[in-house]
Amino acid sequence: MEKKRRLSILVEGGVMIALATVLSMIKLLDMPYGGSITALSMLPILVFAYRHGLKWGLLAGFADGLIQLILGTSAIAGISWQATVCAVLFDYLLAFTVLAAAALFRGKRWGFVAGVVLGIFLRFVCHYITGVTIWSVYAPEGQSAFLYSLLYNGGYMGVELVTHTVAALLLSGTALKRYLK
Repeated sequence: MEKKRRLSILVEGGVMIALATVLSMIKLLDMPYGGSITALSMLPILVFAYRHGLKWGLLAGFADGLIQLILGTSAIAGISWQATVCAVLFDYLLAFTVLAAAALFRGKRWGFVAGVVLGIFLRFVCHYITGVTIWSVYAPEGQSAFLYSLLYNGGYMGVELVTHTVAALLLSGTALKRYLK
């Protein structure tokens, strides 16, 4: 790849990661045990991945996950080292990296919308896993870990899925359509 083009992609990636970070700080609802509904904070990474492909999307998603980890370490304080490793991997690093799956639908009809849905669904799966394996200690007495994780993580991630999907539909039907190509 030409150096100039690679530099351009890296700069765009840096801007998108910064934008995702700023948007993640605009919380419309902050959940009590982690997670939040944000002002479309995943959209910049999803757009970047869709535009530049899986490799670049994985890099940007991983970098975003690292930043989110640094900004959200209080959420994992006070748990065992094994649970910490699992939370770091699944709630941060992997959860944001999988947003790159948006790239898998590049060039397909409604590809950006499908990519947004897949990326956010995969992020939900990551949070669901830690909800079952680590955070189920917060489940109401008598409630299964599986149901607790589904309700807790599905609640806020479901809203994020809907808002991001609507945004993807709107972006796909505007002048920004050319930017997504």
